[in-house]
Amino acid sequence: MNKTTFAAFLLTFFMFFNVFGQNDELQFKPRPASYEFYQNFGDTLIVSLRTPNVENSFESKLPYPMIFIHGLNSSSETWNDSFNYYNSQYGWQFGGRFDFCLNADGNNATTNLNFFPTSGADIAAFETTIQNGDYYSVNFNVNTDGSIGSDALSNQSAIYKQGLAVKRAVERVMQITGKNKVILVGHSMGGLASRQYIQNPENWQADNYHHVAKLLTLGTPHGGSNASDSGLGWFAGIDTRSEAIRDLKITYYYSGDQGRFLFGGPEINNSSNMDEHLTGPDFYNIDINCNGILGENIVGLNAKPIDHLIDYSTVIGRITNFFGSNITTDGVVEEPQSRMDTYLTGLTYPTKVFLYNSGYDLIENHTELPGYYYQMMQGLDEPNVRQLAYDVQTNKEYTGFTTIQSPVGADNDFFKFTVDNTYDATVNVSSIVTSSMNATILDSAGNPVGASQNNSGSTIDFTRILTAGDYFLQIVSTNPTNTNYQTPYRFTINTTLATPTNAFAELMYYPNPVKDILHLDNISLSKVSVFSVLGQLVAEKSFNSTTNSIDLSQLNSGIYLVVLESENQQQTIKIIKE
Repeated sequence: MNKTTFAAFLLTFFMFFNVFGQNDELQFKPRPASYEFYQNFGDTLIVSLRTPNVENSFESKLPYPMIFIHGLNSSSETWNDSFNYYNSQYGWQFGGRFDFCLNADGNNATTNLNFFPTSGADIAAFETTIQNGDYYSVNFNVNTDGSIGSDALSNQSAIYKQGLAVKRAVERVMQITGKNKVILVGHSMGGLASRQYIQNPENWQADNYHHVAKLLTLGTPHGGSNASDSGLGWFAGIDTRSEAIRDLKITYYYSGDQGRFLFGGPEINNSSNMDEHLTGPDFYNIDINCNGILGENIVGLNAKPIDHLIDYSTVIGRITNFFGSNITTDGVVEEPQSRMDTYLTGLTYPTKVFLYNSGYDLIENHTELPGYYYQMMQGLDEPNVRQLAYDVQTNKEYTGFTTIQSPVGADNDFFKFTVDNTYDATVNVSSIVTSSMNATILDSAGNPVGASQNNSGSTIDFTRILTAGDYFLQIVSTNPTNTNYQTPYRFTINTTLATPTNAFAELMYYPNPVKDILHLDNISLSKVSVFSVLGQLVAEKSFNSTTNSIDLSQLNSGIYLVVLESENQQQTIKIIKE
């Protein structure tokens, strides 16, 4: 066997072994039970960790559960301020914490993507108290024995390994909750860990789908950051030789070359490539993709495709200087690098951006972003386009939120539901605190099924007859304020089998195409609404006779949808205006 053939054999063998290690059924590494509940600092300081309240029964009112992923040299406890708010303000339930040690063999010089119990595995999962809940956290601040701490550099480990841990967390949350999608929330490097999962199909679930409905990032260095390996990083206890610092680089100091994880390039450490230090070793290893093979050409995360059918939002921190002007940094990540839309270009549904402005507080703006729950709730708001709508079930109560969106304007929330027969579908929206809200049922193509219903005080209530198929509920708050998020609205879509009587069985309408007057005979109508194909209400008229007509002469030529309402039933007809 020649050298080339032998090298190819070894590469094939290693790749097979590596994939096998990744896809093996997850096993948890044993640890003392007390490690789940406490973090020790030295010999004297013991801090209790967040654990879920054991509930005998629980049913979430949110369409999907949320998973929160912390950043560099941090832990899941960074979310505590927001978690406390969610518990007290909304009654959300914490489902538990997923602990991962990402350097389980304690060897900084080599790396791999294998899970315990594979010999020499770099990733070990430790089971904690997990139950059905509204939200969960991922914790990388874990030592090799499962205790909570940073000795193993787990919270400064390679983002490739973080992406696999996110995969396992998504898998477990779906198993526990029975939901088919999750929402990922990442602070700082946690946003890149989320993207590493989403943008690499080999990380996805067994059905070859990622199951992510929304990604919210806060202070995430989408374009990298060189701040963490400065004197400031050293002061914060960051190891400048760690894998995470390697992966976060915008450019390497001495070569000026772009960071390999984000922008791609060869895994080579010399004066023209991944050079960080004048003398001696720079990073513990340069194995970006953690496969044991050096010298490969890495495809950077920002060059990889991404699913367009995800609702993307990002929160950016800005510091205000002594003179009142905004500095385009949060103290750690420069604003150009923190904008997701700078690097995820050409998205069908653009990233929504929300800003947090604070005083001149050095790095506090960045480190405290996970506690700014107003901006987080803006980012967590439901999708504002029909194609990204959250799936909901009928005959079940849900919670929705009204926030000021980007760009400023009405807050549109979309939810998708399915009926399998002909039903009376009754929409009820309650706990409305906005001055103006309306709700509309849309068919699968986005056409209105009946006119929008405006709120009467704090409620909306209306019924439509629906045949089998997919539908959307659009809820629009036309004048949201920056306090509406504090009081979520509640909604249900209750379905009952429709009465067999069809009020429109004898309907006659003519002429079609129509120049001016559209006649509607053999029907007792209460109201007629005319919509453009874009869903805009262009005409409306109420009736009280069995022979009806509506003047359409003022409309431009084109196709229109005419929604007829009678006896709590409705029917949509299509007409052509000449």
